[in-house]
Amino acid sequence: MSQAPIITPITLRGAAGKLAAWEVEPPAGTERRGTALLVPGFTGSKEDFEEMLPLLAAAGYRAVAYDQRGQWESDGPDEVSGYTLVDFVGDLLGVVDQISPTEPIHLVGHSFGGYVSRVAVIERPQRFRSFTLLASGPSSVADINFPPPLLVAQAVEAGGQEVIWEQMDAVMAQADQQPAPQRREFLRERILRTKKANIIGILTCMAEPPVKDPAVLRDSGVPLLVAYGDTADLWAPEVHERFAKQLNAKTAVYHGSGHVPNEDVPAQVSADLVAFWKEQA
Repeated sequence: MSQAPIITPITLRGAAGKLAAWEVEPPAGTERRGTALLVPGFTGSKEDFEEMLPLLAAAGYRAVAYDQRGQWESDGPDEVSGYTLVDFVGDLLGVVDQISPTEPIHLVGHSFGGYVSRVAVIERPQRFRSFTLLASGPSSVADINFPPPLLVAQAVEAGGQEVIWEQMDAVMAQADQQPAPQRREFLRERILRTKKANIIGILTCMAEPPVKDPAVLRDSGVPLLVAYGDTADLWAPEVHERFAKQLNAKTAVYHGSGHVPNEDVPAQVSADLVAFWKEQA
């Protein structure tokens, strides 16, 4: 019987210092099908994919996730100027070159991680075998259930990371989705340890669509998948569906899931990714 895949902490290099990451290798004897990179979103981290990474590895994929600059356990500058979309994209492309110097990889971007990822795909499409937008809609300024990003940035500037935590905690309480005490403490600590400049920088990035014309991403030649939950996501299902049509992308819908299907239904998301990736073999 083959051993279950094990998550291994690794350190990657970013332009602003070390990037904390997790890596899972396929079990011995499993056919190796390639490498997958999963990129977390706003206030997220590699832990957002904790349940998915071993499942992807069991299917034959070396799976890697990392904290973006200034998130959780990764280094990052203290100045907001060090958190432009160019900075995030540069880190992502550097990570790709570190984990797979010659072979193209499968890329998954969750929420803001999808913003960063779509720019990377446009800049260097030859480095990607596929790209999945996971709960990552077209923009954060229209057709989204989120306050104007620059207004949130002003609140964080005045009140610090605690402002974001209080908002998140209130939303979970109103939705009757309060996590277990240990999980709640992790979520709080992660936000408080994420650099204030990271949070304000990402919110500033979110004030503009990452790609103004979907045709640019569509015409990259990289196979695309738009995957999303149909309940209480930041973007309504019809927004995701319209975006997918503009991109000529396949879709995967998670009924009853919200903005984090990677945590709500990790087995289903993983199975859909594997099926999509096998089509690109």
